[in-house]
Amino acid sequence: MHSISAKVWLSLVALLVFLSSCSREGPEPLWEAQSVMGNEYKGGLFPVFIALREPVDNANSISWSTRYARIAYRTQSVNSKKQITADTAFLYWETPPPLFEKIDSVQIKKDKKDTVVSWKYDTTRYYRDTVLAVVNGAEESLPIIIEVKNILPRIKSLTVGGISKPGDSLLTIAANLGDKLEIQLLLEKPFKNAFNKSLHPEVEMPPFMGNPKLISEDDSVFVYEWTVPNKEISDSSEYLKIKDSGGHGERLYKVHLVVYTECSSVWVAAENELVKYSPSGTEVARISGNFSSISDISVNSKNGKLFVIDESKNSFSIYNNYGKLLYNKIDTTLFKLPSSVAVDLDGSYVWIADARSSVDALYKARLRRFSLISDSIQLATVSYDISGPIKGLSINQFQSDFVWFALPKRDTVGFVKGVPDSIKYMKNTWDRPSMISHDPSNGIAWVADSSRIVAVDTSGKILAIVKGFGFVSSVSANKGNVWASDILTGKVYRFKGPFKGTTQDTTLTVINGREIYGFIAPISVSAYIADGGAWVIDKEAGMAVRLDSNGTRITSGTGLKLPILGKTLQKVE
Repeated sequence: MHSISAKVWLSLVALLVFLSSCSREGPEPLWEAQSVMGNEYKGGLFPVFIALREPVDNANSISWSTRYARIAYRTQSVNSKKQITADTAFLYWETPPPLFEKIDSVQIKKDKKDTVVSWKYDTTRYYRDTVLAVVNGAEESLPIIIEVKNILPRIKSLTVGGISKPGDSLLTIAANLGDKLEIQLLLEKPFKNAFNKSLHPEVEMPPFMGNPKLISEDDSVFVYEWTVPNKEISDSSEYLKIKDSGGHGERLYKVHLVVYTECSSVWVAAENELVKYSPSGTEVARISGNFSSISDISVNSKNGKLFVIDESKNSFSIYNNYGKLLYNKIDTTLFKLPSSVAVDLDGSYVWIADARSSVDALYKARLRRFSLISDSIQLATVSYDISGPIKGLSINQFQSDFVWFALPKRDTVGFVKGVPDSIKYMKNTWDRPSMISHDPSNGIAWVADSSRIVAVDTSGKILAIVKGFGFVSSVSANKGNVWASDILTGKVYRFKGPFKGTTQDTTLTVINGREIYGFIAPISVSAYIADGGAWVIDKEAGMAVRLDSNGTRITSGTGLKLPILGKTLQKVE
């Protein structure tokens, strides 16, 4: 009896051990993945969570397996021992999963006696994704099947004032004070068919824009009429929101708003692009992809239009103040290696210098004045054949028949006045004059002449000579004063007038001017007449730097690739 009891006891112990091992939790540490939002994704962020049966020490032990979803971020719950007991992944979808079609069929009979069988088919379309969690690189949770019902569209492009830009995460809107502009948002449609028929996108514009008026919309295009605030905004950022009509989520775009005045803004030309900076140095326009080799630009300060010639493409173009192309003429029979351009303020005439032929073009040039009607170029009204090439056209913008020019290869400076009168050349010993700046306040023309600058009037009288430069890359006159840039020494100078042709005026050196340091290769200087300051274009630094009348830096614009020149928009009295 005693031994039997012992055997029974041993059997009971073995049975208890077996039962205990069967009831104990196995190696699977997870519940199935779940979501408080059910299993339908309708936009925004979609949280999916798991609760661990056995906690883990760090979040790296947990990962999420998704086929098409992206993870915005994750959060964890921890116990008193700082161990992770649950993990939540916030998911979103940028593109739909592959389409899955389910076809249901129903047998149809007209009546009980009808022996002919017909079928009705119904097709249901699904966009499904499978999400599960993985712990310790091997143990998988049960998956959750999510049906993607709606995806918030991205902005494909933003068009302001006729200029279209890609819909990046940071949108820049730059405009002039008080302008009335049309803003168009083009949204990418992530689905076709009737996928998001019940949920459509809604747009909420940034509050600081003053509630632009929505004038038309459909599922992918929203058009607004916007009256620009009548105050300057140099740097202000808020968010534009793309929401869905069901209120399930939103997509945010940061908007950088710049409201600026045209006066003292500057256009900068590189070899194959143009960039515009506001008076505060903020980039407000960029034109790329249209050029091969820009040779010169001119700005009409009265209406802000930009005139561009491209030597390699034999082209002449006109853009508005926002950078919208208004006119483009590419014609190898009309233009041959255009080298310089100038326009009068009334916008009626444009002067263009180019070659008479492509053969021996360096010494056979021509200077022509074209009429402009409705932003289109007409036939030349006057034409002069000159031994070229012609550089540095400079006009009195209030006098369309008066233009200065330089002939570097011929060591010559001249002007045309009173069309159709003949050309008048300046009697002087020139040394490769490269550009001219006409000062309308006193009729003086300043000539960049290698290592010096020279002031001359229409009678040929020399009113000032400043020597001692390494090489003068640019000169710009304003109200009797003159700026000059020296690309070899990396310095910029400002010389204060008046200059009357005295012995002292004609024997000046760089030490008589205000010297401004801090540049690498100042290739261009453009005076702003209203305040006596100037914009300086530093080729090697890739910058446009604005100086006040004392040469102190006010601001700068960056992001330029080997710029060659800049032209300032003047204040028109």
